[in-house]
Amino acid sequence: MRRAVLVPLIFATAPFASAAPTACSLAAPCPTCAAPLFPAATAATFTPEQRAVANTEVGAGSVLVLGEDQYRLDSDVVVNRADQWLWSDRLDYNAAEGSMHSPGPMRFQTPSMLARAASATWLEEGDSELTDMRFQLRDGRGNGRADTATLAADGKTSTLASASFTSCDPDDPDWQLRAGRINLDQESGIGRARKVTLRLGDVPVMYLPYARFPIDDRRTSGLLVPSLGNSNDAGYDLILPYYLNLAPNYDATISPRLIRDRGAMLGGEFRYLGATQRGEIDFSWLGSDDRNGERRSSFDWTHQGQLGTHWFVDSSLHDVSDQRYFEDFGQSLTSVATSLLPSYAYLRGRGVWWNASVGGDRQQVTDPRLTPAVEPYRRLPRAQFDLLSPNLNGPQFGLRSEWVRFQKDDALNGDRLDLNPYLSWPFESSAWFVRPQLGYRYTSYNLDRDTDTSPTRGLPIASVDAGLFFDRSLQIGDGGWTQTLEPRLYALYVPYEDQDALPLFDTQSLTDSFAALFRDNRYTGADRQIDAKQVTTALTSRFIDTSGRDRVRLSLGQVHYFDAPRVTLPGQLAEDRSGSDWAGEAEWIVNDRLSLNLGGQWDAHNDWTELGYAGATWRYSDRGLARLGYRYRRGQLEQVDAAGLIPLSKNWRLIARWNQSLRDDQLLEAFGGLEYESCCYAVRVLARRYVRNFEGELNNGIMFELELKGLGSLGRRTEDFLSRAMLGLR
Repeated sequence: MRRAVLVPLIFATAPFASAAPTACSLAAPCPTCAAPLFPAATAATFTPEQRAVANTEVGAGSVLVLGEDQYRLDSDVVVNRADQWLWSDRLDYNAAEGSMHSPGPMRFQTPSMLARAASATWLEEGDSELTDMRFQLRDGRGNGRADTATLAADGKTSTLASASFTSCDPDDPDWQLRAGRINLDQESGIGRARKVTLRLGDVPVMYLPYARFPIDDRRTSGLLVPSLGNSNDAGYDLILPYYLNLAPNYDATISPRLIRDRGAMLGGEFRYLGATQRGEIDFSWLGSDDRNGERRSSFDWTHQGQLGTHWFVDSSLHDVSDQRYFEDFGQSLTSVATSLLPSYAYLRGRGVWWNASVGGDRQQVTDPRLTPAVEPYRRLPRAQFDLLSPNLNGPQFGLRSEWVRFQKDDALNGDRLDLNPYLSWPFESSAWFVRPQLGYRYTSYNLDRDTDTSPTRGLPIASVDAGLFFDRSLQIGDGGWTQTLEPRLYALYVPYEDQDALPLFDTQSLTDSFAALFRDNRYTGADRQIDAKQVTTALTSRFIDTSGRDRVRLSLGQVHYFDAPRVTLPGQLAEDRSGSDWAGEAEWIVNDRLSLNLGGQWDAHNDWTELGYAGATWRYSDRGLARLGYRYRRGQLEQVDAAGLIPLSKNWRLIARWNQSLRDDQLLEAFGGLEYESCCYAVRVLARRYVRNFEGELNNGIMFELELKGLGSLGRRTEDFLSRAMLGLR
């Protein structure tokens, strides 16, 4: 083969190339329904600047000189410039005019596309044209056809006549988008199509006389895919989002929503992104609910910003118009069960040895069963400062401190200062550790009342945390294992002080667990500090495989009281036992597909289970998932939760979940449906029954989604809902 270096030729920008999903890449392409048009040549990726100055190399079995500056290349013609390739049986080249013509079948390749054409003509000073073109996207799903493709000489615009696009097999597409004419403007990143038809099989289901769409990563304003749902409580629910590309660093989405039994609601989202700041504002507004005539609204604003090396802003503000907003407009059991809606805004700082924050927070009551009296205090302002000296080989000095102003209507208000300096000196090795710590907790108040306005409390806190690590080798089956034995002892001493005169601003009992056995206080906040003369004894054992992964972990422990704690919250009974509940945890990673976990607390004094949970997760085949869970808290709840994704065939899956309260004999949430998924589209239909309010009333709903891969989804998006309801689903 003879090769020559000729003047640069003009290659067209790939039609539809930028419409491909950005989640795929040449290194990990999306699966497609169609086989590659032809084997792609291996080529390094070039930048546009490198491609513009690259020489064009042309090779052929023979070169015939037809005249001055006119050449005919025959037999295995190959044209290459940078990462662009062209192959043809014959190529006529006119160097004087800068034209190139391929009268027979030809193939060409760019970084984003493979294409074939029956014939092609390139003109350096005019439009180039390809006939009977077929193309395939390399960096995502999608392929298509066009009777003719006209390419401008400057490479900035392209026109496709009688074009079609699909992510299915182009010879037998389950869906395709057809257009009489498509204009692609590379400079603006906008495509315009006329006489657009969406077909499912041979059936046209949607017609648009005109459509405007982006063809690259640049954002553009326009309608997004609508969302449609239905429930027996509110009827059909239609959302028509419109995207606004306002600037490179901020955008917005306006989402008109029509709910049959409630009226027209306006929703919106505004996002902004700066060099050091970013955030998002979401809102919804229903001027008059057709059910009760009241205004219904919500507002959410999250913001994060960097202020120098050590300081940053962190805020998350939320508000709803009424206590039943989530009941009527929430999309999940989690949102419906929201009792308190938190908001906060803080200026935070951190360094090598310190952390600080100043700001405030509040919680809005969203449970209609709760009275305003139980609304938590607003903590505004609130300041915290913690430090720990960076000495790693000797004694360490630390400080935990907080000052808060507590405010609530029709309640006792006041300030609280909490200081907890401490000194620790940890001794550690690979086989053992001893961590003694001595501290003092001082808490003072400035209360808005006539008497006893400045109560205080001061208590020393001493603790020693110590543990040992033993291990031995085991031979189980054909594999080598390591078993560990890890005894741990935690001794805590805090003298008793009567604290009944102190107010209760933000203090509650902490959730019990195995980790709670090693805390120096059983309460949140600073209004109560337990008294303690106690020792925690615990034992953990692990079975570790050759890869270093914990396959089995068993933990058990209990707090032993020398003197039973006397400090309690109002309504609680003082301890009259010699020890706490036994707390235990167990986890068994059977293999990469099956895992089991178990845990809880057992009251040996009364011989009953105080708290328990158990769960099993099984992943089978590449698309199956099953999960079974059980939760129990004595006198409060007993629930079972089963969920599964069951493959019925290569394309069909059954989706189901059942969450039941055994204590109340009450269904909490159940849904079931079918999913059909092929290489180019998916259909999901779900029927759902769930608790819609705190009174336990049930609601029914149906969700339908048609996903056309490479194009978008029609209907209510079920993916987000399923991800929340069935953790582990992707």
